[in-house]
Amino acid sequence: MRTLLLALAALTLATSAVAQTPTQVDTGALLAANTRPFSYADGKLAGPGADFMFGQLPTAQFVFLGESHHDRQTPIFAGALYGRLKQELGYRYLAVEQDPLAIDAINTYRGDLSRIVALSKTYPTHIGFSSDQDLALLALVSKDARSGDPSIWGLEQAQGVAPYLEELVTLASNAATRATTQGLLDEARLKETRANQGAFIHDDPTTLSRLTALKTAFAAKPGSRADVLLTGLVTSARIYSYNRRANAGERVGLYNNTEREALFKRSFMTHYRQVATAKTLPRVMFKFGSWHGYRGRSPGGAFTIANFAHEFAIANGREAYGIVVVPTGGYEADVTEEGPWMKALFPDGPPKQPVILDLRAIQPWSRVFVNQVPVEQQGALRDYIFAHDAVVVLPNSAKASWDLTGFPVP
Repeated sequence: MRTLLLALAALTLATSAVAQTPTQVDTGALLAANTRPFSYADGKLAGPGADFMFGQLPTAQFVFLGESHHDRQTPIFAGALYGRLKQELGYRYLAVEQDPLAIDAINTYRGDLSRIVALSKTYPTHIGFSSDQDLALLALVSKDARSGDPSIWGLEQAQGVAPYLEELVTLASNAATRATTQGLLDEARLKETRANQGAFIHDDPTTLSRLTALKTAFAAKPGSRADVLLTGLVTSARIYSYNRRANAGERVGLYNNTEREALFKRSFMTHYRQVATAKTLPRVMFKFGSWHGYRGRSPGGAFTIANFAHEFAIANGREAYGIVVVPTGGYEADVTEEGPWMKALFPDGPPKQPVILDLRAIQPWSRVFVNQVPVEQQGALRDYIFAHDAVVVLPNSAKASWDLTGFPVP
């Protein structure tokens, strides 16, 4: 028996040694073979890269787009992607990193961009990502909304506090609670500006305790409208408080990420249950910041909404497909601003035309690519390769425009 165990141990060590020695491969040829151009002019996603991508999607219940915020071309690409998903594969829903109350209102506007702009100008912090291009995307997708069946799902925490408190003023059951709510509303209106978005809900250390006290005073029935609004406010203030306290030196920054991702998942399932049936599984496209698009843990240490989408799709007998979008020419001059290790995936620099790099084809060779970068960068590159199914590069982009609202450029 001892001899057998020693033999097995030796075999295991030998196998491990082989596994740790990467097979030689022409990485340049591998990248070239799996990098394909595409176009998205006039809202039409086309070309070899687009056709390849859609060849990967027949069994995908979810498509996740991870973005760099406030970019000009990314929402335009997202609109073209959503349009083709809708036309060819029956996708009908877009889940976004936006305030749920704001998205509820936008769904009722059914594509009326002027009303979306007016909402954003009335409540400057309500629609967090409100560039001209982002608002145009919301208008495009909200055209598909029907009564009781919204086409956009807002999964973010409460960002614009005033609309919540305005409604709560009307729901207060007694004069004292109404007066307290009105006082908070007046303060929020004064403090919430586009130039200083977090002054009330994030920066003020007393906001969480005051909103918690307001929720207690309301004593709202669980599941009631008042309860939903108050829970949204308290949850958001708590999540923001972790960020504020972390900036002051407390070791609580992780909870800002983990509790926020958990909120995304709960909010998603609320919408999902409303439309899913025994015979029909809703197909949903997501558009979130790139860290939320990691399969597994994000660089911030939280198991993401994208990871949930991948695993949930598997549980449904389907799969998810994750895309990370890297624009160049706006806030990021080069693909290496995503991380210096991106040089291993784009050794010739940023492409001159839009391309999609198939990371699924790269993943079996990940060790070869990881070994090309300094040791301190290897973990980040390995995580990136396995976090996404594809990288989309949008060259010649720019910072988003803000002409519709007149808000300052971030």
